Amino acid sequence: MVCRAFFYPDLYGASYDDTGGDGEMYHIDMPVIEQLDQLILARQRFAHGVQTLWFDHPNCIAFSRSGTEEDPGCVVVLSNGDEGEKTITLGENYGNRNWKDFLGNREETVTTDETGTGVFTCNGGSVSVWVIEDAL
Repeated sequence: MVCRAFFYPDLYGASYDDTGGDGEMYHIDMPVIEQLDQLILARQRFAHGVQTLWFDHPNCIAFSRSGTEEDPGCVVVLSNGDEGEKTITLGENYGNRNWKDFLGNREETVTTDETGTGVFTCNGGSVSVWVIEDAL
């Protein structure tokens, strides 16, 4: 979903010493990536259908997955700056639906209008994966 590949240190962390290109010894400390296990689960459950991108702001981006008849889609909003929001139209098949942040970073419910348009948010320096409430 957000990441195309995952590696052992991403999930479990790593700490070791290694020699740099300058011949000096350096301590490497790679912490566990918070919520990566939840992002992997979200990717398995909700990353279905056509992907649409919203790259209209330098610090806040979003993408949606349309879903399929069998599997629900999602809206992902990411910010590397302040709190962000995106107004996204998903289509009439997503009209008048309630959405929750699968990661639990946002408490509110987003309700789309009859055209499937909603305002999806994320905290500053964070990510939110919005899914239809019924899919939780």
